[in-house]
Amino acid sequence: MKTVLRENIFQALDTIRSHKMRSTLVILGVAIGVTTLMAMVSILSGLALKIEADVSSSDNVVVNLVKFDFLGGDVDQKEIDARPDLGPEDWDMIRNEVRSVRLVDYQQQPQGLLYLAHYQDRRTRPLSAAGVTPDFRRIYLIPLAVGRFFTQDELARNKRVCVLGKGPLEDLFPDIDPIGKRIRVRGQAYEVVGGFQSRESLFGAFADNFILVPFTTYRKDFARPNDSSIIPMVPKPGYSVDEVMGEVRGLMRGRHKLRPGQEDDFALVPADRIQGFIEDITGPIGLVLTVIASIGLMVGGIGVMAIMLVSVTERTREIGIRKAVGATRAAILGQFLTEAVTLTGIGGLAGMLAGLLVARLFSFFTGLPVAMPWIWVAISILGSAGVGLIFGMYPAAQAARLDPVDAIRHE
Repeated sequence: MKTVLRENIFQALDTIRSHKMRSTLVILGVAIGVTTLMAMVSILSGLALKIEADVSSSDNVVVNLVKFDFLGGDVDQKEIDARPDLGPEDWDMIRNEVRSVRLVDYQQQPQGLLYLAHYQDRRTRPLSAAGVTPDFRRIYLIPLAVGRFFTQDELARNKRVCVLGKGPLEDLFPDIDPIGKRIRVRGQAYEVVGGFQSRESLFGAFADNFILVPFTTYRKDFARPNDSSIIPMVPKPGYSVDEVMGEVRGLMRGRHKLRPGQEDDFALVPADRIQGFIEDITGPIGLVLTVIASIGLMVGGIGVMAIMLVSVTERTREIGIRKAVGATRAAILGQFLTEAVTLTGIGGLAGMLAGLLVARLFSFFTGLPVAMPWIWVAISILGSAGVGLIFGMYPAAQAARLDPVDAIRHE
């Protein structure tokens, strides 16, 4: 069996070399389909991983206490407005009474508002502002480029200190040390105590355009009635996410005086929900793109069928002679199927390599990541071979059914 298969493969390669032009066109048709598929899968997989990393923003396991579940789909605005806001009192109670929490931050920021920061005659691009606690730095682990983060004492004393993102740091202090300088935002002066390195986010420079101040200072200088608040928490070693959620849920239900059977008027969103959220977005997109790319494979398959039918016609006498000297229908069928699978297999391998190259070029020019799940490498090779098997079946069957006497007489 192995000897027959090897001979069929060598014969298929000889046929490909004998008809270089048409064989190249068939291989090219399959390769284009596989290239499109592989490039789309690589880019989409990389984007999904990048979005997940940007949204989660931390190497720590994080559970977010929020006013409503922003990953839950449709939101009833009236219900949201009726819920109590999360405040510093909630943050203080969690950090003092929840034994399973190691780090807890309180964040407050406006919805959709951007500001400008000024230093002497320079100003920033529009930036976002947020009030946070010192645990922000410990939770999200964004590296500092210069200086330090503000302290618990500065938080308690409502100090007008700030830490700048990479964007305003470059806009205001491109060639001087920013530490100790005073910038102005909304008419107030803030001392710069630190600056972050770039977050290398999917959202580009926009993700680096922010200013962080103690939330006590934020509430004094920036706060508005419709500000959003979030309390991120990191479990202590030895405690699970479920234990943190259970403790915090019980504390918040008691704090909000909810009776048994009443729904929570807050939401706890663990970090692993983000992965499901991203899959919900990218899954349908990936399916559509895969179907579109598969159309290219079908076109290549039709080309295989056409070329193989031409090949059967050209080699009718050869088929007749082989059958006259004892070749069985199965042998003839195997010969032509092997030729079809070899053509599409070569096209699939070339397309897989070309798809990875296209994805790498995309990453090089855009700065966005790409990723290639190994399962898709196998799918591209086996899928292209399967196309040859399916579309080569009819021409191979036609060859196997030829009458040897009529085939030998064929001109």
